[in-house]
Amino acid sequence: MSISQVEKALADFAVHNTGFAIVLNGEWGTGKTHLWDKVIRNHRESVARKTYSYVSLFGLNSLSDLKRSIFENSVPTVKAGSVTTKESVFENLKKLEFSDATSGFRKLFRYGKEAKVPFVGSFGGVIESIQYALVKDTVICIDDFERRGNALSARDVLGLISNLIESKDCSVILIVNEGSLKQDDEFFTFSEKVFDYEIKYSPTLDEVASIVFSTTDLYDQKIVDNVKKLKINNIRLLRKIKYFANLIKPFVEGKPEEVLDNSTKLIPLAIYAKYSGSEKVFSIEDLEKYQGGWSLSSAGIKELTAEQKSAEDKKTAKVNFFREYGYDEADDFTMEIIKLVKNGYADSNSLIPLIDSITIIIEKNKRRKIFSDAWHVFHHDLSFSDAQLLDLFEKAVIETGDVASPYEIDGVLELFTAAGLEERGRSIVDAYFEILCASRSITHRREMYKLPNNPYVTEKLEQYFRGMSKTWTIDELVYNFHGNPITSEVLELLSAFTVNQFHAYFKGLCSLSFVNHAQSLLALGSRTGSAGSENYYEIVFLKVFEALKRMHDESPLMALRMKKFMDYQQMYDTKISSAPQAGDKK
Repeated sequence: MSISQVEKALADFAVHNTGFAIVLNGEWGTGKTHLWDKVIRNHRESVARKTYSYVSLFGLNSLSDLKRSIFENSVPTVKAGSVTTKESVFENLKKLEFSDATSGFRKLFRYGKEAKVPFVGSFGGVIESIQYALVKDTVICIDDFERRGNALSARDVLGLISNLIESKDCSVILIVNEGSLKQDDEFFTFSEKVFDYEIKYSPTLDEVASIVFSTTDLYDQKIVDNVKKLKINNIRLLRKIKYFANLIKPFVEGKPEEVLDNSTKLIPLAIYAKYSGSEKVFSIEDLEKYQGGWSLSSAGIKELTAEQKSAEDKKTAKVNFFREYGYDEADDFTMEIIKLVKNGYADSNSLIPLIDSITIIIEKNKRRKIFSDAWHVFHHDLSFSDAQLLDLFEKAVIETGDVASPYEIDGVLELFTAAGLEERGRSIVDAYFEILCASRSITHRREMYKLPNNPYVTEKLEQYFRGMSKTWTIDELVYNFHGNPITSEVLELLSAFTVNQFHAYFKGLCSLSFVNHAQSLLALGSRTGSAGSENYYEIVFLKVFEALKRMHDESPLMALRMKKFMDYQQMYDTKISSAPQAGDKK
């Protein structure tokens, strides 16, 4: 049954003054209670019966508990779906034929020591009998059947439902989770004698998702697409996904499509890994460790023991799951999403610089594609004339800027030289190196996978590197490389500055530059250097934090202004305890 069909069937049951008992059955967590509550709220003005009561069996351990709960949770049908309040209990007390609730309490205590005030404890046996006697002409919803206390048997619950129908002129709906009862449960023995019919609730993934997510919001729909890949139909998990997606949404809105796609893909995957229970194929630790697939040769598989083969099969299942879902590896952004899910909050100190860095990489890749597209035309599209082709490469060099390498520019000059337009080609080379000199995105020859061959380009590159021999200030390094993937050369240059120099640098910055640059430099602390090399990330982080901490300690007011950076204190303490020599305090 679709949701609309189930809604109609439930509405027919609710509004008619017929002594029926029915079962609403469906998978756990798919929104059965939510749907029933929606139906009773929408149709409460049309319900023929005078009273409505919703009862959860969770934690109830006796038939007396259940009878009392039905009475205490009773409200007029016009208020069906409302939470039981103190006022509604007073109204129910008046039904006990006391002149008013106040005198009712006095008379209540005359029944003996066993009587207690509502919301404090259970009533005595006499009061319970009076309460249950007053239950009549009521639509009753009994929920959480599988979570009832051990002392409350299925036979007791079904017997009471039968009595409510036959003797109390009530209508009862029992909500049951499909597959949650054992085959020998008494429910199956007695249910046919109690219930008139069963409504099967089996919504589609789209129908369940529409309960939690907007059907018009693009961000939500990207999440729903991935939820459907994971086949998540549990509303509890969907609401968790929605919560964490909303936490990160302010950070990714307005960013390139690739950032949105990645965040809306990773959040459902992390929630599935952490909260799905025993049925999940992988854990959140598997997400953290995954660095691409692996496989054994057929010979290697034959040599495995049965236990090893089982473990290998589980690994293969995880890899196949990741591949089908589109999860490639645990990169820095993945780790931030996992940290978000584990901690329950977004760490802006690390998330903002990371997303900014990813955004820059994405934009550079888009610019690089302009260059690669030009070469694709050169090799494969013969419809372009020579003039059109040269114009295309000139435009590509200017728009690609410093993303292209000098070796690639070497190839462009070769094209113009072959066309007899070497001077025009050289002017394009000059324009490229003007852009490169402004950005200083190449800091060492080691960063280039191949050197140019053309003498003119080679000389321009040598002039560029001679210009790099200048003494760089912190301001120049941070300004030119802020938000870009930082190179080892820049890290090494930054690590040479002292805490005093960083302190003086921060004191001279304006407010906007100060916050952005300080956060970018502190974010280096979460990264590590290559094996066998000095950890310049750590060295820079320690010096930067010490400079900011010195500013923090200058005055109480300055401490408040610098408080936002003190979240890094724990990271600093950990690093300084293991490598105290890394922080140059001079």
